[in-house]
Amino acid sequence: MRRRPFLLGLLALLSSALVAGAAVPAGAGGSRPPTVPEEIQVPAGQKVVLDVTGKGVQIYDCKPSAADPAVNVWTFREPAAVLYGHRGRPVGIHFVGPTFESFDGSAVVGARPKSVQPDPTAIPWLLLEADTHRGDGVLSGVDFIQRLETRGGVAPTGACDPASDATLAVPYRARYVFYAD
Repeated sequence: MRRRPFLLGLLALLSSALVAGAAVPAGAGGSRPPTVPEEIQVPAGQKVVLDVTGKGVQIYDCKPSAADPAVNVWTFREPAAVLYGHRGRPVGIHFVGPTFESFDGSAVVGARPKSVQPDPTAIPWLLLEADTHRGDGVLSGVDFIQRLETRGGVAPTGACDPASDATLAVPYRARYVFYAD
């Protein structure tokens, strides 16, 4: 993909500014599913195949508001995060799509999000359904992805000026749980 070199460069540059904290231990098949609100629960029969921590940024662009094109507001463009597994080891990346790519060569793109907002100071918790897969590996059979325990990542409220505020990267952290049947 054309964006991957940009994404990896951005993550390398921002690694020292990422939200601090230890990684959630990775779960290999059979880990216990987390307790979540009903709106973002996975269907019965799904099993955890990967449980990781994502640390990175939510990228926003200053663009005209849909409600009032004369006012510019921060508009979500894409995530850029490194996925950390057991003992804080990098196991993959997360980028536009939303795409999750494991360093084993497998990838999954999520779609049809359902969300809940338990903390207004953080991006919402999500349930994504797998839309497409690529490669063979841990993500090749994933059916659902949950984004949980979010911290940060929320764009500033109010107007922005595209001449001086073209793009903004807001640090965030989240737990990502991947399921397959």
